[in-house]
Amino acid sequence: APLFSEKANLLSNYLPSNMDDSFFGWNKYAKKDDTTTAKRKMTFVIGVDTFIRIIDPKYYNNDYETMLKDLRTMGNCGVRYVVGGRLEQGKSASDEPKFITGANELSTLPSDVQNLFILIQEEDFRVDISSTELRKKSSSAMTDE
Repeated sequence: APLFSEKANLLSNYLPSNMDDSFFGWNKYAKKDDTTTAKRKMTFVIGVDTFIRIIDPKYYNNDYETMLKDLRTMGNCGVRYVVGGRLEQGKSASDEPKFITGANELSTLPSDVQNLFILIQEEDFRVDISSTELRKKSSSAMTDE
């Protein structure tokens, strides 16, 4: 997540001043008590695996409080995250795949930090694309040339 903080600082210089959440239609996902919309500067669209890494204290010297402080600092600068879920394959062939959104992980955070994240629900958007499969196809296409 320090990388996200660095990205936010760098990218903030390039944002047009006339963009707001209604431009992207994200008001649909805003929580009724979300008073941060007016100061929102940028939103990262990330996958659930990246979300889980962003809130993992191991990336903050194994310090939960440092992780919260860094996320709150980014939040105070207007940074938010939209999190897309993915299909999680079962551990065995008989296990049914299930769609994961990060809701369990999000629920472990304080509410002010939870408000930095918008989890896209399966019924709102789902496209099963595996980045690993895309890389394999791209790699095999390059070797075929």
